[in-house]
Amino acid sequence: MTMKTDEEVQAEINALKELQPKLPLRARQAIDAALMVLEGRLSHDNVYDMFEEGSEEFEDAFAARMWRDGTSGSDSLSALYRELI
Repeated sequence: MTMKTDEEVQAEINALKELQPKLPLRARQAIDAALMVLEGRLSHDNVYDMFEEGSEEFEDAFAARMWRDGTSGSDSLSALYRELI
């Protein structure tokens, strides 16, 4: 897998922001963590520094970083959250 382009990342940021108000609280919090990673271009180390390892927010942030870096196997990060609507 290859790292996502700036355009792909921006498209996911837009999709996540559009979905966020439609989701339950826990999913909105997950999107907050993902947006921090995508908008802040957080590195692997940043995720470990900013989130408590093992917490739900850490898992969400880590998943977003993996998606951005092309190692998640998923074409769309927002598709995971659409299923919750």
